[in-house]
Amino acid sequence: MYRLSIFVLQFLILIIALTFIFTNPFIISLDIGNLKYSFSSNLFAVVFISFIFLLYLVFYLFFRSRFSLGKYFLKNKYNKIEKGYLHFVDAMIAVANKDNKTALKSHKKMISYLKDEPSLSLLLKSEVLKIEKKFPELNNVYEDMIKSKKTETLGYRGLMEQNLRNQDYHHAFLYGEKLFSINPNIEKLYDTLISIAAKTKNWNQIILLSDKAFSNKLISKNELNENKSIGFYEIAKIKFDSDIKDALKNILKAVDLKKNFPPYVKLHLEIIANLNDKRNLKNLIKKYWNLNPNSLLRSIIIKILNENDLTDIKFIYEIIKNTASGEESKKLLIYFAIKNLKWNIARENIIGLIGSSPSRDICYFMSDIELGENNDKQKSDAWIMRAENAKLENTWICRITNQSQVEWSSLSDSGNYNSLVWSSPMMIRQNSN
Repeated sequence: MYRLSIFVLQFLILIIALTFIFTNPFIISLDIGNLKYSFSSNLFAVVFISFIFLLYLVFYLFFRSRFSLGKYFLKNKYNKIEKGYLHFVDAMIAVANKDNKTALKSHKKMISYLKDEPSLSLLLKSEVLKIEKKFPELNNVYEDMIKSKKTETLGYRGLMEQNLRNQDYHHAFLYGEKLFSINPNIEKLYDTLISIAAKTKNWNQIILLSDKAFSNKLISKNELNENKSIGFYEIAKIKFDSDIKDALKNILKAVDLKKNFPPYVKLHLEIIANLNDKRNLKNLIKKYWNLNPNSLLRSIIIKILNENDLTDIKFIYEIIKNTASGEESKKLLIYFAIKNLKWNIARENIIGLIGSSPSRDICYFMSDIELGENNDKQKSDAWIMRAENAKLENTWICRITNQSQVEWSSLSDSGNYNSLVWSSPMMIRQNSN
């Protein structure tokens, strides 16, 4: 309403002005050089109004034709883009069906319509080359991809996977690390990088990557502690021979992150033994045993005690002081009672552990007792035969391949990162079936 009022007012003012000019004509004179021109004000008004009208008409026709032409070109452009995308879809369907001939035809048609979309062309090329297994050409496509912001993640991922396929873990990690810095949320990227870092023994990177993953909320606190503890453990192993004090610092970090984990305890005790600190070694053995007496820790402590001449039966009693009634503590005592020829102590503690189906280590203990105390080889051999038929003892088993190994390692013998579990081989087979 306001605009209409303004327009009407302007129109009235224009009419009044023109009426005034035409009803009150006057002569307009112009001196140009030696010549003098005179004409009526009415003529000037007519010429001026005609000029304004003509100018308006020219501008009107110009802008109208311009927008119509622009609309035509825009429509033509969108029609080309639409056709280009349709050919792209056809090509991707052909790739999924492994119809390379159709995929290549659709790819060529797509390029003719989408010249300004090289990213789609590169994506399609990479898929076709994957099917055709033309890996050198595929590498070139990935190299072109990383030059554009639109496709750099696809390029880095492709190069990482290519190098993994070639078992070039060094370059695979470099491309993967770059990809992680661009987009850490890519599915399974963190796990892949951790696995590569383990294969290349890049333990510091495992620690750094885990911190970044946790800060991006990609992993839980438990997974953070798990992976960082492995990094510190492996660094401690490396430093064991060159810098024993630094090795101690790192194993303490590992133990703090994953408390009472037997392989970490083993390395911690070995480091203290290497420092020839027997007093501390004794205290740590008693501490770890009181915290979590188990069969795996028993085998570790037996080895440490034997290697450091700490097999005196009195010290064994000190170790099991607070857990003497437990099965594992009795087994630890029985082992060293046999070693020290304390047959009464061995028999007294083994009686309640035999039962109807004794474990393999109990059978071997009885074999040693019969042979050592009574020199009864027949009974000793009978216990050995019984041990061979006893239930299999727990061991380290890769949960991915079911392969067993004696010692725990962050990278299993089958090459899988952090895949070992302490379990019965029979139980693993049953679960896999």
